[in-house]
Amino acid sequence: MKHISPITYIVALYIVVMALGLHVGSALIPMIYETGEIPPAVPDPESLGSSAQIFLYILVMTGFLLLLIKMKKDFIIKAIAYLALFVGVYLTLFAITPKFGLPIAVLLLALTTWKKQNLLFVNLTLILTVSGVGAFLGASLSALPSLLLLVVLSVYDLIAVFYTKHMVTLAEKAKGKLPFMFLIPVGGRNLGLGTGDLAIPLVFTVSVYKDYALANAIATAAGGLMGIILLFQYVKNRRNITLPALPPIMLGLIAGLAISMLPKLF
Repeated sequence: MKHISPITYIVALYIVVMALGLHVGSALIPMIYETGEIPPAVPDPESLGSSAQIFLYILVMTGFLLLLIKMKKDFIIKAIAYLALFVGVYLTLFAITPKFGLPIAVLLLALTTWKKQNLLFVNLTLILTVSGVGAFLGASLSALPSLLLLVVLSVYDLIAVFYTKHMVTLAEKAKGKLPFMFLIPVGGRNLGLGTGDLAIPLVFTVSVYKDYALANAIATAAGGLMGIILLFQYVKNRRNITLPALPPIMLGLIAGLAISMLPKLF
């Protein structure tokens, strides 16, 4: 692990999440729209109001967590966090191995709870969590509502980091206690990357895959990768800096999708 450069680490992390998430999405899409085994996350995947509904859920949950932090209800915060992790891990493992998804999810969550500081366990758990949750939400939304959600959350990310700063509060609270952030080894320290910074791009990428084609989804994900690389290159040698990751990733995602659509225009 020490011999892997930080930029290689973050590129690998991004690619694994996107590839695994697309695989999970390809399994969930027919379950939602063909067999009906799984209901979508929102009643109307085509409606722009569905993105507003998901954004409202995020706002309510964030506010609830901040209230619990203020009240010092650490036990409730941990219970919510690990429940969310379990649901995400189980969704991913269910798509990969339906028979063994549940016991593997329980085992992995137990190991992560025991080894909160272990970079491998934390990142593996978050990879599986983000792949499952992101794929499910992406499969539950069409591309246009998903794009709206991406843009709104990118603006929210800017506000939450630079103005209200409540995302910084959540990150500080989670540091070393809850597996809320991917850990990127950089020169003897770990740089944190929020789970939403990969989950939301995955939501958009899977929705593009659902509405268009795998090639469009890959191009979209590739554009997001360029955005995250540029951001990481900027922050890797700067200490005590917190920047919103979603805006540059969003620009890259939109650029990637736009480029993939060019052949259809000519």
